[in-house]
Amino acid sequence: MHKRILVIGDTHCPAMLPEYVDFLRDTYKQWACDTVVHIGDVVDWHAMSYHERNPACASAGDEYSIALKQVQLLYKAFPKTVVMTGNHDSLPARQAHTAGIPAELLRDYAKVWETPGWDWKPRYATYKLDNVTFAHGDRGKGGQYAALRNAKDNFGSWVQGHVHGQAGVQYFANSNQLIFGMNVGCGIGKSAAMDYGLKFNTKPVRGCGVIIEGTHAVFEPMSL
Repeated sequence: MHKRILVIGDTHCPAMLPEYVDFLRDTYKQWACDTVVHIGDVVDWHAMSYHERNPACASAGDEYSIALKQVQLLYKAFPKTVVMTGNHDSLPARQAHTAGIPAELLRDYAKVWETPGWDWKPRYATYKLDNVTFAHGDRGKGGQYAALRNAKDNFGSWVQGHVHGQAGVQYFANSNQLIFGMNVGCGIGKSAAMDYGLKFNTKPVRGCGVIIEGTHAVFEPMSL
């Protein structure tokens, strides 16, 4: 069955832009979507990062409480969603692995974030719908034009997030096939947890994606 799919970009709750959920709702209605995929990094977990942490940010417990409120805004808007678990989403499991804690002792993401209607895919998983492959973006090719390069390697259309400063759609054709690669951007706002990006000239591109019947892809940007 052909679908119209809304693809939500990285949200990194509690760093999600407050206006992002309304933007997603409007896009869903505008394009008459019937299916939703969150491309991953639903939450940030800055307090659990393996990288240098900003002392101005909340503790892990406080970050969870604030992030949960934002996740619930997304869940209320889109109660049936496929989630491509990202590298930030999986930080608790990664830290547990480092500490030698077995995975059997960890809670399911749907329970942690109170999203029983969301289908959380494992980290590094891919999900195929209407011959389009969805992945968070921390696997396969990286760098510039990552989505198109992964599409070529996959011999089929590919949608990803992960790289906040890349957004848009590129098509590629050979004698037998027309495919596309889409980077869906993100929905993050200003946050101390995102201060690591201040040194870069390239800034996050806020927006989301729409896939139409598996053959057409549109990136919808948010205005600055």
